[in-house]
Amino acid sequence: MSDSSPTPSDDTGQTAGDAALAAASRLMQRTMVPATAPRIDGFEVAGGTMLEEEGRGNTIWDHFRMPDGRTAVVVLDVRSGGLPAAFPAGLARAAIRTAAESADAPAHLLRSANHALAAMHVDGLDQFVECGVLVLGDGAVEWASAGRMPAGVLVRDGTLHQLASHGPPLGMMEGFAYGSERVQTGTGDAVLVLSSGSVGLFRGAADLVAQVHGKPAGEVVKTVHRAIRKAQENAGSVEEMSTVYLRRT
Repeated sequence: MSDSSPTPSDDTGQTAGDAALAAASRLMQRTMVPATAPRIDGFEVAGGTMLEEEGRGNTIWDHFRMPDGRTAVVVLDVRSGGLPAAFPAGLARAAIRTAAESADAPAHLLRSANHALAAMHVDGLDQFVECGVLVLGDGAVEWASAGRMPAGVLVRDGTLHQLASHGPPLGMMEGFAYGSERVQTGTGDAVLVLSSGSVGLFRGAADLVAQVHGKPAGEVVKTVHRAIRKAQENAGSVEEMSTVYLRRT
């Protein structure tokens, strides 16, 4: 006969085990977030992740070089429960980086990551990951998105061209054939990507970016994060978020 005792919990109802897994998720998240932005001829690039002391570790951004010499910038966000959030995000990141050793198309990177996440699916555990991939090249950027990740091109004349979603979140539908879109960019045009948020929040962030367009890219990201944090605090719900901003020089 065995005797089991209740698992201690804090005043939020979180058990000690849950707290330990959340802490492990945040630690894993922090090891994956880049310390610096990539240096790319013809672009000024900045990225950042709003980290929370009690956060889920659910979002990161990343960058790496493609076989053809172009640079890819990736944003990942886990919006479901199940496994500690940084675990499926880390799996998706690893699958994308592995695929990028031999593939140049952003849609192919999404397909490879989708296969990896779908293959490890466990009934009853959601592990879906929203993902946006930007590949920067001469005169254009190529975009591929799994899920609904807010992103858009801010043309120098003030026009906002929102970038589309090309399929479901990673891990949701095995074998899905993701697509991509190619957008021509000129001097002064910019691209903004948020890991999450409503259409209204993204448009507000885009309007703010237009106001600080001439500032260094890193300062633009910090300004966006300050505004988002203030909006979240006013709404009573502070969440982690990753932001990528790039401007063609």
